[in-house]
Amino acid sequence: MRTHGAHRKTNDNISVGVDVAEARKGFDLVALDDQRRIVCSHGRLSETDTVLLVTDEIRPVVVCIDSPPGWAHSGRSRAAERELAGLGFPAFPVGADPGDHPFYRWMRAGMGLYKALEGTYPRYRSGDLRGTAFEVYPHASAQRLAGRPRPAGTTKTTFRRAALAAHGVDEAQLTNIDRVDAALCALTGLLALRGCFEMVGDPLDGVVVVPN
Repeated sequence: MRTHGAHRKTNDNISVGVDVAEARKGFDLVALDDQRRIVCSHGRLSETDTVLLVTDEIRPVVVCIDSPPGWAHSGRSRAAERELAGLGFPAFPVGADPGDHPFYRWMRAGMGLYKALEGTYPRYRSGDLRGTAFEVYPHASAQRLAGRPRPAGTTKTTFRRAALAAHGVDEAQLTNIDRVDAALCALTGLLALRGCFEMVGDPLDGVVVVPN
């Protein structure tokens, strides 16, 4: 087992996914083991609760977060968004810090989570991703897992649940779209641990891990 940050041993068969929202809604967390079984599923978590679950109870080998880790250092978007668009996965641009704008509060909450985890799960930039926290984009993950774009007339929830089910995740246990997205993040982490991933973006502004 590899150790990081506070030098705690990790459960090398578990990946955690976190769907991020602003504080009034809280975070959703799903952990999957290497057999793609749901180890735990939680909702409406505070940042503190999430960090304690991850670092003290679950101790996964990777933490996969549906949020950028930081603002762009220059320009109106990060390299990650531009490269995702080139792959056919348009994403909302993450520019410079906009201040306390209501729309961006969920991003700020996600960035706070990366910072709170930094001592145990440092932000992934390149190389070996074990023991790190990194960004996952559920829209891209679902399409890559399904092998096609979402068909017209198929809801986002239905499409993403089907993508999970096709890869052995019992999505019926997931009570809402936020848990579905957290599970997509966790599944992306499991695939990445096997080397089945593509990294897009810039280590300075933040990279996104996409399954392949």
